[in-house]
Amino acid sequence: MPSSPTRLFVCDQCGATLPVEPEHAGKKCRCGKCGKVMLVPGDAPDEPAEPTPQYVAFNCILCDTRLSARVEDVGLKAKCPDCGKLTKVPPPPKPRPKRIPKSMHGQQYGLWGVDEAPLPKEIASRQPKFFPVWCQICDTLMHARAEQVGKHLTCPDCGGKTLFKELPREQTAQPALVADGEEYQLDESEPLPQRPVYVPQEVLNQTELEARELAEHLEYTKRDPMPAIPLVKGVSKMLLRRPVPEAVFGLAFALALELWFIANARANVSGMALALVMASYATTAVWGVVTLLAASAFWLAVLKESSEGNDRLFQPPGPVFLDWAGESFYVVFSSSMSVAPGLLFWRFVPDVPEWAGPVATAGCWLLLFPIFLLSQLENGSPLEFFSPKLVCTLLKRPGQWLLFYSEALLATGGCAAAVVGLQILSAWMLAASVLIVAGTSFLYFRLLGRLAWWLAESLAVENETNER
Repeated sequence: MPSSPTRLFVCDQCGATLPVEPEHAGKKCRCGKCGKVMLVPGDAPDEPAEPTPQYVAFNCILCDTRLSARVEDVGLKAKCPDCGKLTKVPPPPKPRPKRIPKSMHGQQYGLWGVDEAPLPKEIASRQPKFFPVWCQICDTLMHARAEQVGKHLTCPDCGGKTLFKELPREQTAQPALVADGEEYQLDESEPLPQRPVYVPQEVLNQTELEARELAEHLEYTKRDPMPAIPLVKGVSKMLLRRPVPEAVFGLAFALALELWFIANARANVSGMALALVMASYATTAVWGVVTLLAASAFWLAVLKESSEGNDRLFQPPGPVFLDWAGESFYVVFSSSMSVAPGLLFWRFVPDVPEWAGPVATAGCWLLLFPIFLLSQLENGSPLEFFSPKLVCTLLKRPGQWLLFYSEALLATGGCAAAVVGLQILSAWMLAASVLIVAGTSFLYFRLLGRLAWWLAESLAVENETNER
């Protein structure tokens, strides 16, 4: 927005500010406040700007520090701020003449105006025409003008002479557009191809990685066909392959440590302070829970892998502690429901020998625990411990169940006899005892998994036979 041409000046008598137009400069006017008549002043001339001081630069003759001084000080001595040496101020260098490039002389390039530029065809027609000629000796490309027809051209490479016989025929430019009726037509009888789906590279890489891992897993988990009696042949293969032996020794160590905690807690009850006694009991309980969670996770992993016919534990429990809790529910609930009838018999049936209660409880566990646990795994919930389909296998496959119960009774009975015998021989045989208990527990779940595999395969074959 342009500024207003109105100027302001001050009355020299009353100090009032008066507006005035520039064209009234030098004329008389009256102050509107005090009435004094005065001349309107004009624009004050601009004061000339002070010339920019000129400096001369030079170096100290001792330390080569860069110094500068005014041109008026030429011939005087300037003190170096670094070393203190006095250096005479030299005169400024003579200005060098400006060198104009040769390209700035003669004809220069220019730009056409907005509507002055000719068409590309007109520009091309003004250019001299050259025609290609190839040397007959070295095949070097040369260019000739129309007036050189019938003359010999000298090759710049080999020096040979080549005759420029005639002008080449001009090729007429083909129209860029297709004539009417010659356009490409779509064949509506054929279905249109499906447009490709864009898949990000990250998804392709992830899919390829998963496919590779699946292929390796399928190749790694190839198993032999089921033997005639799975509860006898091939039982020990998984127990002797990693990581099951490490798990057996780890469970044995955890059981030994738990027994040591129990012994310590009992010893501290009579003599130690109450706080230490409570801490001992808390440590015993926490370690017992951790041992149960880890053992349950490994037991069910062995059972599941065995039920699929595998002879190796391909997917052992992970290191996440909370994942073990879900596996322990299956073992705890099925064990509780299994021993419940024996405990009720022990509690409410009178006049029974002292050994009858523990024997009844152990017998109920051996008889009902595999049924309840397999039912839970069949139903996929630790609360559903009854599966009619599994119970029917007791009637359809009694021989397989009888063989399993016999082997389970033999394993648990042998384990109990070995532990009692070792304790009678020496109280220091605790390590061997807990190792036998840990190994027997893994053997039991291995047999239970092989039984589930045997039942599933035999029933599947029976169903296929009935369908035929």
